[in-house]
Amino acid sequence: MRNIRATKIILMVFAGLILSFSVYAYTVFYGTPWGKQKHEKNIQSYITEKYHTEFVLTKISYNFLSETYQGYAYPIEHSNLLFIIEQDMDSPHGYSDNYPKVMWDSELATNIKAQIKELFPDLDEGMFKALQIKDKGEIFGPNIPTYDEINVSILSTSIPIDIKTNWTQLNQKNEIQKMRKLSQFLQEAGFPVLIEVRYYENEMSEQAKVFFITEKGDIIEK
Repeated sequence: MRNIRATKIILMVFAGLILSFSVYAYTVFYGTPWGKQKHEKNIQSYITEKYHTEFVLTKISYNFLSETYQGYAYPIEHSNLLFIIEQDMDSPHGYSDNYPKVMWDSELATNIKAQIKELFPDLDEGMFKALQIKDKGEIFGPNIPTYDEINVSILSTSIPIDIKTNWTQLNQKNEIQKMRKLSQFLQEAGFPVLIEVRYYENEMSEQAKVFFITEKGDIIEK
């Protein structure tokens, strides 16, 4: 009788260990239900407050390699613009997303592109593309600042305005005024994105001059 009872206890303990390990293994690879619920709420608030529009959040998943949660969403009126939101410890909001890149590649950005080209008609069309900073990989001269100098996450999207002209030969006050107009336009359009305005005669020129227009609209000279 004692042997049967001992066997039952051992089996129950063994079953409990297997269950505990299974739950642990699941959370390692797929996260926790309460974690997904928490990030679903946070992500919805993040994208709504950032872009001042309504989004449909379609999915929350867990990336076990980076141990972070991520979501997928699209604007309520444009289901074809599916983008990703990632948990990001380097971002002051705790998340980063690639909505600016997805929108930039769509027809919805036509007016924004036209406004930028009107302000900067001499920009390099070949470089006028939105990319996440981690995917860019351009190499510039020693006077081109790195992104960490302006405290920007590598998951952020940036759009370069490259002008192959020596900064010292331009009407500098006029160029800065253009940047202010662009900053105001982007804020009014609800399109917060990192813009890089770069002046150089060649990519390795030590006379290169760079300005950043941040997502908040601040103009930073480097």
